[in-house]
Amino acid sequence: MDKTSIRILLVEDNPYDAELLQETLSDVPTVQFEWVHVLRLHDAIARLREERFDVILLDLSLPDSQGQETLAKAYGQAHDTPIVILTGHNDESMAIKTVHEGAQDYLVKGQADGHTLVRSIRYAIERHGLTAELDRGRQQQLKIKDQFLSHVSHELRSPLAVIHQFVTILLDRIAGDLTPEQSEYLGIVLRNVSQLRKMIEELLEVTRAETGKLAIHPQWTPLPELIDETIDAMQIAASGKGIGLSTEGSRDLPFAYADPNRVRQVLMNLIDNAVKFTPEGGKIGVRCQVASEDPHFLCVSVSDTGCGIPPEETKKIFDSLYQVKDSIEINRKGLGLGLYICKELVSRHGGRIWAESEFGQGSTFSFTLPIFSWAHQLAPILIPKNLEIGSLALFTVEVFFKNKRLLTKSDETTLREVWNILKQCILIDKDVILPRMVSTKRKELFFIIAFADQRGTEVLKQRIDEQIGRYEAIQKTGLETAVTYTMFDVSSRKGDHPWDDLVKDITLTIGDWIENASREEDPK
Repeated sequence: MDKTSIRILLVEDNPYDAELLQETLSDVPTVQFEWVHVLRLHDAIARLREERFDVILLDLSLPDSQGQETLAKAYGQAHDTPIVILTGHNDESMAIKTVHEGAQDYLVKGQADGHTLVRSIRYAIERHGLTAELDRGRQQQLKIKDQFLSHVSHELRSPLAVIHQFVTILLDRIAGDLTPEQSEYLGIVLRNVSQLRKMIEELLEVTRAETGKLAIHPQWTPLPELIDETIDAMQIAASGKGIGLSTEGSRDLPFAYADPNRVRQVLMNLIDNAVKFTPEGGKIGVRCQVASEDPHFLCVSVSDTGCGIPPEETKKIFDSLYQVKDSIEINRKGLGLGLYICKELVSRHGGRIWAESEFGQGSTFSFTLPIFSWAHQLAPILIPKNLEIGSLALFTVEVFFKNKRLLTKSDETTLREVWNILKQCILIDKDVILPRMVSTKRKELFFIIAFADQRGTEVLKQRIDEQIGRYEAIQKTGLETAVTYTMFDVSSRKGDHPWDDLVKDITLTIGDWIENASREEDPK
């Protein structure tokens, strides 16, 4: 009878334990084992990069790695290979935890015969294969669902757009006069068309979240201004019920590192919910402040004097398709996806969202967003070896219309692609492109910080000019670009904190660019 062959990577620094394990399994006549034995996790990862194994037997306590970190590093390199943890008596509780974090099984050293070990290894391989197969099936289902919803949404959007257009024509009296009753009925049609379009978009957003395609593009974002714009957009809905909608708190706040379009989406959803569930004459307040639990985050809160939520429901409401039972009959206008999408968007920013409420006493929905940090943005290149280069260049790339046409939302795709092109021009270990920061009606500014001497700076400028020049959309839209740079001497910056003054100088220079752009926007 042919033997089953199993290739094992054994990661064990104790020679006695390694030898005992191999001897125990050598007594099994039906399986042929091929062993690769290493003493350190570093060596295991090196082998995993080059070779394939059927299973990994991993000791958690190694000379170069301890505990659950050992599993995390091994799993990160070989997530498609089953891992069985080797542990002593004292480590059994930790081994159980690792099973919950990706390991297929754990073995207590010296407590199993050969057949038990083989069975455990085989089960680990089979379970891992089954899990991988289920995951592939799930991904395929999500892909089919994504394609289906994309197709359906496209087919639905066209007739909805036509309905919206012709109802608007009727309401504008272009086709003739209407009676008050007819206007009321057409208004109901228009509101329901808008609601249906929102539902379609929510279904698509949920599918994007499930397939990892819910994209965010974080940038330098002034939250108070964004909140003001959102409140202005929601005032009509609030005033229609006699609800007061206002901002609260300080406006002197640091900038957020967030996608303004996605933050606006979250805010509009929360305010819209507050309007729905707040009675006539109620109040809604939006507050922004530095988060009390973490000064590196901003906290935005939307409070209302509405019907409130039972405390036991405040966590469930962020689940997909969940609706508070007592609120369904009050206002059933959605699919129960809005708060789930909000949670996904906030979590992709690195923040969190939660609700505080007492039934019948109003609610407060809060979410956090990271504060924009210059040190964090520049950290990848602020390393000692770059200090030896001696100089640094701050590039400013201005994008504008030569004929002084104003930038509009239709230019957004082109501007985003310009940022992507600039990102491809830089060297990862020496240069960094800052997130989008300055966009006025007349121009957008992009900034690159590069450690380079004068010659290297000129080479980078030439590369930027060439790459942008090849982008056809720039020529088709009539956009122009201007690339300039400012040099900074870094050779004299010594001491324990050589970067502090450099970061300060860079931020001041960028601040001047921003101020000048704002002054051009509003000459007053």
